Amino acid sequence: MRALAAALALSVVVAGAGTAPAGRIDDVPAAKGNLAGQNLAGLELAGADLRGANLAGATLDGAVLTGATLVGANLVGASLRGADLREAYVRDVRARGANFSRARLGGADLTRADLRTANLEAADLTRAVLESAQLSGATLNKAFLPGARFARARLIGADLSGAMLVGADLSQADLTRATLAAAELGAARLAEYAPGAARLTGATLVKANFTGANLRNVDLREAILTGATFSAADLGGADLTWARASGAKFTGASLAWAIAYGADFSAADFTLATLAHAQLVGAVLAGADLRRARLPATNFEQADLAGAEFGDTDVSHALFNAARNLPAGVRRARTP
Repeated sequence: MRALAAALALSVVVAGAGTAPAGRIDDVPAAKGNLAGQNLAGLELAGADLRGANLAGATLDGAVLTGATLVGANLVGASLRGADLREAYVRDVRARGANFSRARLGGADLTRADLRTANLEAADLTRAVLESAQLSGATLNKAFLPGARFARARLIGADLSGAMLVGADLSQADLTRATLAAAELGAARLAEYAPGAARLTGATLVKANFTGANLRNVDLREAILTGATFSAADLGGADLTWARASGAKFTGASLAWAIAYGADFSAADFTLATLAHAQLVGAVLAGADLRRARLPATNFEQADLAGAEFGDTDVSHALFNAARNLPAGVRRARTP
């Protein structure tokens, strides 16, 4: 019944009415036709079969498309502000530059969707599937994305500032130069299997929250991590070369075998962190807190340790060759 009602509503537009009437229209089948540029705002299209439909530039603001099928549809430049697409099938859709701001997409399947430069500001994508989707240049600031699946998605240069990504799967996703300032990524997975880790090269992650996140082998080279929280996160094998992480919190985190050549960890908190075999060559740890950290075979060669606090931390197996500004107690315990 819902699909038939949706078909009739569309037929009104195709017939030349120009603007579809609001509300439900009962059961008469009709062809989808070419809906490019049509005004379908507020239309009831729940369960509609719109696979392959041409909706380029169409207006679907506030439309109800729950459970609708839009597989392979053309939504390039379309406006779906506040539309309801919960549980919709939107696989392989072309929606470059489309506006989904404040849309409801919970549980929607957007596998392989082309959403480059699309606007998803404040959209609800709870548990949505965006695997292998193209989201480069997209705007997802303040989007609600808990449990969303972004495996192998491309988010190059995307804006996810303030986004809620708790429990999201970003394994093998490419977030090069993406902005995740103040984003919440607690318990998120960015590295399910090595070497298929996420790429966050040059990303902006100022004050982002990665508490308990899986970041094994993630590429964070030159990322801006100022004030970010990585408490209890797993950064084993991660590449933080030249990252800027001043004031970041790594309390209880694992950075075993991490690479952080030349990284800035000034005033960072590493209490109870594990840095076994981590490479901190040339890193800046001025004012960093390393009390009760685990440092077996940690390499501080040429690192700046001015004002760093080690307390009673066992440094007997750490390497401090040519390290600068060694605290007195560390100098006595250092291994050549």
